[in-house]
Amino acid sequence: MELIRTSLWFRAAALVATVTVVVAAATVSGSATAGAPAAPTAAEVNAGETVSVVRLGPFVLPSAPTGEMQVNRPLPNVPKPCEDCYITAIEPRLVTADGKRADMSTGVMMHHFVVAETAATDPTCGRNGIGAMGRRLFASGDERTPIRLPDGFGFRVRPGPWAGLIELMNHSETPQVVFFETVVHHVPASTPGMKAVTPVWLDVNNCMTSEYAVPTGKSATAWSWRSSLTGRVVAAGGHVHAGGMGMTLDNVTTKARICSSRAGYGSGALDGLVTSMSTCSWDSLGALRAGDKLTLTSMYDAPKAMGDVMGIMLIAVYETDEVDGGTTAPAWMGRNPQTHVPGGAGHDHGGGGPGH
Repeated sequence: MELIRTSLWFRAAALVATVTVVVAAATVSGSATAGAPAAPTAAEVNAGETVSVVRLGPFVLPSAPTGEMQVNRPLPNVPKPCEDCYITAIEPRLVTADGKRADMSTGVMMHHFVVAETAATDPTCGRNGIGAMGRRLFASGDERTPIRLPDGFGFRVRPGPWAGLIELMNHSETPQVVFFETVVHHVPASTPGMKAVTPVWLDVNNCMTSEYAVPTGKSATAWSWRSSLTGRVVAAGGHVHAGGMGMTLDNVTTKARICSSRAGYGSGALDGLVTSMSTCSWDSLGALRAGDKLTLTSMYDAPKAMGDVMGIMLIAVYETDEVDGGTTAPAWMGRNPQTHVPGGAGHDHGGGGPGH
């Protein structure tokens, strides 16, 4: 069974976008294996899950004869993958019309995609700055990191609209036509035993543009937030630009490391670009109580001073008074990033080269 719905939502001289939603009823039956699970990738389909593909586009990107052409657009109505359900995994993609990966091998870069639940209040920004969008619930940079929540946890999709932002870049001398997709795994809200998580956006330059400056060489920039939530952190993943080593998140109050997210770099046409970020996903990455101080640290090894890098981590919190429940997460999820940053990594946003 497949349902396709298309509607025109935005038109501009440099960008024409329609919204296409494809819902594929690929549901897996059976029972999950008992015991402490490994951290699966979003590509794996667990028992009882339906996989839906939400496709946005086409995005028409003009050629870039001077080195870079970018489009940055609001998405006033982002279709949901399901209603009255729990999202258990998300995998972002940027593709051509025939479904092939679109990336810097053909000159296309996805700077960012952000989606927010407009009816909900953002935990760290309220309604200030970017918080005016609502509660930020998912984002992707060009690394397109998939994230899966641990078994039994999910983000509850409730009534109300979603909105988003997308920025795409074309570094080639020919126009490009691309689509942004999210491959979303979900289960019905009636699924027994499911626990709802709250998405929390942590950002070195939170509530603003998310951009900040780093000097040449190694640097570590910290930002702290006093938690308004009580529960357990069950998933986390970071985002840095080219030149970044990774991110760490610590509960300073309890002196506990919650997650370390390490940048991975590509080769060939993707040399010097961040192509992956490690994620943490477990039934208890760390206890969290209202008032605890969380410190996010963004680490760079920049070949030159840059004024527009980012350091972001999105975490999922299971709100509960049983903060000491769950099992101990593997030690590797908390180790400091030891990323080797290629010598040519990192470019200024307006400098005509990749780096975001």
